[in-house]
Amino acid sequence: MARSAETSASGPETQASRGESPARRRIDDEHRRLNELLRSLTHSHDPVRLQTLLGELRELLVEHFEHEEATDGLHELVTEGAAHRMPNLQHLFEEHREILKTVDALVAQIGAIVDGAWREVRDGVSDLAETLRRHERDEEDLFSEAFYSDLGRV
Repeated sequence: MARSAETSASGPETQASRGESPARRRIDDEHRRLNELLRSLTHSHDPVRLQTLLGELRELLVEHFEHEEATDGLHELVTEGAAHRMPNLQHLFEEHREILKTVDALVAQIGAIVDGAWREVRDGVSDLAETLRRHERDEEDLFSEAFYSDLGRV
C-alpha cells in the first residue's frame, strides 16, 4: 500500500498519529510490564524471589489500576465510543479489588513461608553443612593421627 508524502516525509506512523491517547499507550505499556512480571512469577521456584516479585506485582497493580480507573484512563477510552459498555467496565474495576486481595493473601502466605518454614529449612541446611564439614575434619584428624602418629608412617 502506498504511503502519503506526509507520512513518508515524517517517518513511520506513530501511535499518536493513529489517534491513540496517552492513556491508552500508558495502559498498554503497563500491560506489557505486568505480563513480563507474571512470566517471571510463574517460572520462579525460589520463595525469596517469589516474595520479591509479588511485592513488585502489587506495586505495579496499584499504579496500573489507578491509571485505568482515572477519568483520563479507561473511562475516557470507553465513553468516547462505547458508553453502553460502562457496566462491563465497572465490573472490571470491581475485580481490581479482588485481584489486590488475592495478591495480598499471596504476599502474606509467601512471607510466612520465607520467615517461617523456609527460614527453618535454610537454617537446617546451613547447620547440616557445618556439621558435615566438622565431621570430615574430625575424620581427617583421626586418620592423620592414627596413620602418622600411632602407626609411625611418614
